[in-house]
Amino acid sequence: MPSHADQDEVDRDEPGQGEPGRFREGQTVVRRGLHPDGRIAAVESARVIRDDERGLFLWVRKGSAILRRATLAGEPTRHLPWAEDMRLPTVLVPKTWRSYDTLMLIPPGSADSDVSHSVWWAWRDDGTFVGWYVNLESPAQRWSGGVDIRDYALDILVAPDRSFEWKDEDEFAQLTGHPFFWDEAGAKAIRAEGERVIALAAAGVFPFDGTWCDLAPDDGPPSVLPWWWDLPGPGR
Repeated sequence: MPSHADQDEVDRDEPGQGEPGRFREGQTVVRRGLHPDGRIAAVESARVIRDDERGLFLWVRKGSAILRRATLAGEPTRHLPWAEDMRLPTVLVPKTWRSYDTLMLIPPGSADSDVSHSVWWAWRDDGTFVGWYVNLESPAQRWSGGVDIRDYALDILVAPDRSFEWKDEDEFAQLTGHPFFWDEAGAKAIRAEGERVIALAAAGVFPFDGTWCDLAPDDGPPSVLPWWWDLPGPGR
């Protein structure tokens, strides 16, 4: 359970009515991943670092509240094939963010594209910068309490020296052509977005220019899950 101080912070961050323009610094929001059928697949609670022309910057400190899909028997579904996961009766269960302290950049989406990405900075407990994680996803849809995205399975790991490797290529190939997911043309567009981001990393331009690599941008406590995490958004 959150402390009274934590809960007071969330209460002050009640979502507004309608589509927000920009979130305010320090505000608690949620990032939700959606299944193709609109069900919530995953939720992260986060604190807004900034929201400007470069995009929305979210801080997910280790220990922050998250929700993940599990079977009715309580087994996590994250290692199941997505198509199987979507056919099972499942529930969302509370967890905590156990990986690295993470800064997520969700850039402004293009109005003429169904493909975008987010870039995540990651730090170990001792403050050592681990590298960047590029999550290929749909353009984020904003709502009053946060953002909704659909994950495209294919990801990229970028090391501090800006070398890179693709991640989850087998899963991406298995989903390509499935009626729940994307066709061959969609797969080409998703991979092209990844190649575009790789070119940014190779050139050492933002967000791969060293910004924040030496210092995590926030030392506040882990985020708690707001009561309104499951309010309907534009994609549900």
